[in-house]
Amino acid sequence: MPPTRILPSLQRIAFAAFLAGSQMYAQSTPLDQARELVRTRTSADQARALLEQAIAADPKNAEAHYLLGSVFYAFGDDPKASDEAQKAVTLDDSKAEYHLLLGNSLSGLLDAAGMFKKMSLARQIKSEFERAVAENPKSTAARTALAEFYAQAPSIIGGSNDKAMDQARQVAAIDAVEGHYAMATVYFDQKKLAEAEQEYKAAIAADPTRARSYADLGFLYIAEKKDSEAPALFKRAVEADANYLPGYFGVARTDLLAGQNLDEAERFFKKYLTRWPDEGDPSWANTHWRLGQVYEKQGRKDQAVAEWQEALKLAPGYKPAQESLKAAGK
Repeated sequence: MPPTRILPSLQRIAFAAFLAGSQMYAQSTPLDQARELVRTRTSADQARALLEQAIAADPKNAEAHYLLGSVFYAFGDDPKASDEAQKAVTLDDSKAEYHLLLGNSLSGLLDAAGMFKKMSLARQIKSEFERAVAENPKSTAARTALAEFYAQAPSIIGGSNDKAMDQARQVAAIDAVEGHYAMATVYFDQKKLAEAEQEYKAAIAADPTRARSYADLGFLYIAEKKDSEAPALFKRAVEADANYLPGYFGVARTDLLAGQNLDEAERFFKKYLTRWPDEGDPSWANTHWRLGQVYEKQGRKDQAVAEWQEALKLAPGYKPAQESLKAAGK
């Protein structure tokens, strides 16, 4: 076969593959598309629109309500997240992840609740976390959430340090490194920061390839006012896993506070904003505020103001952004 005919043949094959892929995507449902966006934590507005479309077509689709609640929860809209999670649980109470989301989103309502409402919410949160564990005993996320509840709650509503430690040990039996994370969480809630630090160090020793261990220890050092020890850990996190975005946030924060490598700080904060936050990660509101600080240091006032305004869109009442805008005369 003459060489001139090979390229057209390959082009036809490639075009046929493209058409097949396009047809598969076109045939996928809004729920299928939204499920993938939630999995990859990208295009939140599109995910919400697709899920609202899916719910309009089938209001009794528990998964659609759960996924929509997950998006709301990731962006700190706990009232809407808890509404959607409650709908998911009402439609299908057998899924651990639905109960976990409901417990987590209800937790975000505690601060604004009155005393009697707090007691009622706390009991429901406990019930949801316990149900999540019962539905999936191997869920490290559910057991960690329950451990944290036991560590934080007063005994009158079921809090217990012994129960918290027991749940952390149960997590360790499933995954040793996750067990160190769970134990560190319990110690942090108990304000035992030195013990939490040792757990993160143990996690690093157990598996040096997990980027989260380095980043979490770095953020703990910041909480302990040991900021100088954090930068090297954030760099280790990025080296361990180039896709672990909290590591980039940590490096960018270091650059910003040091007033150096501001181009890198801008690039890394923007990189962090390519996927919405996972449980426990820095919020997007905080990231936009800090990106605004980068622009401020670079003399790009209009861009700084735009970032602070974006932070307030995501989290109305976010004080750091409010204070930055006030200082800028906005």
